Amino acid sequence: MFLAVFIVCFAFAVNSLPVENKGANPEWLGGGYEGDMKFAPDFDASRGVAIFGAARRWPNRIIPYDISAISNANDRKTITDAMNKLMYDVGTPQVNGTGRTACVFFRPSQNGDKEILKVQYGNGCSAHVGYGTNYQKILTLQQNGCFHSGIIQHELTHVLGFFHEQSRPDRDSFLKIHTENIIENQEHNFKKYAAGSDVELQGFDYDYGSLMHYGTDYFTKNGKPTITPIKPNTVIGQREKLSVIDIAEIRHYYKC
Repeated sequence: MFLAVFIVCFAFAVNSLPVENKGANPEWLGGGYEGDMKFAPDFDASRGVAIFGAARRWPNRIIPYDISAISNANDRKTITDAMNKLMYDVGTPQVNGTGRTACVFFRPSQNGDKEILKVQYGNGCSAHVGYGTNYQKILTLQQNGCFHSGIIQHELTHVLGFFHEQSRPDRDSFLKIHTENIIENQEHNFKKYAAGSDVELQGFDYDYGSLMHYGTDYFTKNGKPTITPIKPNTVIGQREKLSVIDIAEIRHYYKC
């Protein structure tokens, strides 16, 4: 996983998936870059330029949220449980206790909060990446497919400012991308960023086990792999929980 802390320059077009693929993975269907990533209005899709870094870090490590649009009580509980799981895993263990001191803190919005994460139903799973001002930051969850703790934590990690693992500049040392198996007009979802000019790694190793990694069949047009790890017998694309490196990177970025 990595953070883009400079100007990110990548040209792309978000294209609709063919109808026959729309029952596949809800992370493909969010309508954003790489399927589920949304950006601030100052992101110029025609030029492919967005600015990330410290400005996209949530102030005081607090993320106020509004889940009033989620009408089902069980769905609301699934969301808050996922938030609590992420907060606990990223938190600092307390000395002589079983509790954790929060590193990042998701809490219900209050009077006076100007920038709020709105969680709502919609098509696919998607989220705005990082913090920003003067626009509505949205996390969208499809009722059929997105209400799983690991998937919600994946989207929440985008909210914290993180991208997908397989887009790292060094990914070609760890993965093979099978372009012949990718749905036509979806090849842009497999672009990698350039070190230094596009992104800055935080100094952590490539993480096959990251919660932010694509699976082997993402955007496949024929059921065959679009990504295979170079390391044999390696599993990618898990959606259960943050990996050890995921946790370390979030803590590093938020200076916990």
